[in-house]
Amino acid sequence: MKTLYLILIICSLTLAKAAAQDAVGANSQEKKVLKLINSLPEIISSNQQRPKERQVSAYVESTPTPTHKYYAVFVCDSSANRLFTYYRFRVYLPNYTIYYDDFDTGKLVSLKKWQKHPYGIYSKL
Repeated sequence: MKTLYLILIICSLTLAKAAAQDAVGANSQEKKVLKLINSLPEIISSNQQRPKERQVSAYVESTPTPTHKYYAVFVCDSSANRLFTYYRFRVYLPNYTIYYDDFDTGKLVSLKKWQKHPYGIYSKL
């Protein structure tokens, strides 16, 4: 009987649909977050300089939890069926405050400070 329950659980897990975390957004809040990041002047400028097949776009990496009230978002291109990350951001709720997540130093940098030095120069100041 235990074996039957185990098989049923495994089957239900493999058949369950997971909400896709992608460049589209699974709900209105995710769509707003992705739109905010994709609308940043740095992202728009980057796409203007890239060929169509190498455009960058924001993807939801993780959604808010009771202890972490932010969306983790990464900006990447999908070249050759792989995602290459250029930037990581955190978008804090409920006011949608954006921070640059510097994964090299582990620092969160305000968007205004990052925009003054979008290529990581701020970490040497």
